[in-house]
Amino acid sequence: MFQVIFTLIAVVGASVHLALSPKRRSSGAAIAGTYLLYLLFFYVGLMGVLTAYAHVFRPVETSASIGWSTSPYEYEVGMADLTVGVLGVLCLKFRGDFWLATAIANAVWLLGDAVGHIRQMTLNNNHASNNSGIFLVTEIIMPLVILALTLYYRRREDKVA
Repeated sequence: MFQVIFTLIAVVGASVHLALSPKRRSSGAAIAGTYLLYLLFFYVGLMGVLTAYAHVFRPVETSASIGWSTSPYEYEVGMADLTVGVLGVLCLKFRGDFWLATAIANAVWLLGDAVGHIRQMTLNNNHASNNSGIFLVTEIIMPLVILALTLYYRRREDKVA
């Protein structure tokens, strides 16, 4: 459910930002860049930090919500989440190729996770709340949306430059 919440926060935040800053609406690149920054910060960044916290400090509950047994790997999963989350937060400071690298890292991580979740559903009938449903849908759709928005933004920026 956090995926949906952080997506909504990003979209509403970017929309309010654009509504309060009329000159930012002057180009497709500016609009795309605003939505992209909010998605990178909230969806990738803060959600990554939150899921890192869950895996590292609440491994029993987190594993159960995924339908897995708790193991020492929970800590390593948390560190991977933290890595991608920190990249997302740093997008506030760094732009350009850093945004692309962050979008790619997020896509590799989440789409790879999605493959693992689908395998668990298929092979082990694991339909736990954080292994299927809206969780799985957002885990596939959002990295693709962020990548597409990043590529669109970069192309539009190149035309302006």
